[in-house]
Amino acid sequence: MATIYDVAGRAGVSPKTVSRVLNGDGPVSPRTREAVKAAMAHLGYEPSHAARSMKSRRSGLVGLVTGAISGTPLSGGSTGLPDLVIVQAIQQRLADSGLTLLIADTGGQADRIPTLLTTFRRHRVEGVLLVAPHHQPVDIPEPHGSVPTVLVNCFDSHDTPAILPEDEAGQHAITRRVLAEGHRRVAFLTISPARTAAPLRMSGYRRALAEAGLALDDA
Repeated sequence: MATIYDVAGRAGVSPKTVSRVLNGDGPVSPRTREAVKAAMAHLGYEPSHAARSMKSRRSGLVGLVTGAISGTPLSGGSTGLPDLVIVQAIQQRLADSGLTLLIADTGGQADRIPTLLTTFRRHRVEGVLLVAPHHQPVDIPEPHGSVPTVLVNCFDSHDTPAILPEDEAGQHAITRRVLAEGHRRVAFLTISPARTAAPLRMSGYRRALAEAGLALDDA
């Protein structure tokens, strides 16, 4: 594998000059720059991403932990909004920002999450995302260091920044829309009471009925 010294030797310049061309942090004449680039192409030289990231403290990498690839929810059971859709949207947004997404799949083993998060941080990622299949609590180590961590579709007990669905507001808006059409007996089919979203959606349903002056009919 070619090194910066090999490139310098072929281009007839110093290793420092090659470094300046790679990092754009110093004056180099156009002729010298072209000579260095030609030497790199001839030797098949690839700059060390690790070395450059250590110097700039920027890796351009963002880690994401999910169960979407294997199709296995983080904690078992069925899923809500397909988490793969969320992962795809994250991928597109990061690509538009010039960042590279690294994805680790849990395979349905929630106990792997802490290890995967730690691995990403050790690889100098600039941020970490944890995407759950539905609105739910997660048990992860308290975030540490300078790596931003964001939870998506889930939350923890450490007040880690989280992006969550508006379950209460969403159900309220849906129920209001049905009532606005003139209906007065609106049935509500809910999910398992154990789900985080269940009481929130029921609250939105109840609020919409109350605002319309309608009593809740348990039947």
